[in-house]
Amino acid sequence: MSRLSRIACLIVPAALALAACQPSSAKNPAANRADRDACGASAYWDRVGKDHTQYDFSAPDRPVRILGPNTPMTMDYRIDRLNVDTDRKGKITRIWCG
Repeated sequence: MSRLSRIACLIVPAALALAACQPSSAKNPAANRADRDACGASAYWDRVGKDHTQYDFSAPDRPVRILGPNTPMTMDYRIDRLNVDTDRKGKITRIWCG
């Protein structure tokens, strides 16, 4: 095997490994900062720490999920879906899109 072939055998895998290390926003345009509030979650920040049953999060054109501490959820990413995380007492711990 020539010296050039050996170098190529080392450089090509290294280049492929580095290409795989791109930030997720480069691979997934939905993860860009501009899309992180596509569902309007920032409008509800003042509800964190309060009982989720006091509020109606539904909207005609937006899906909503209320998630308890051990609630199973799908791993599909939908920028238009509002997610409301709650603790065991029903207090809102986080509101996010996804």
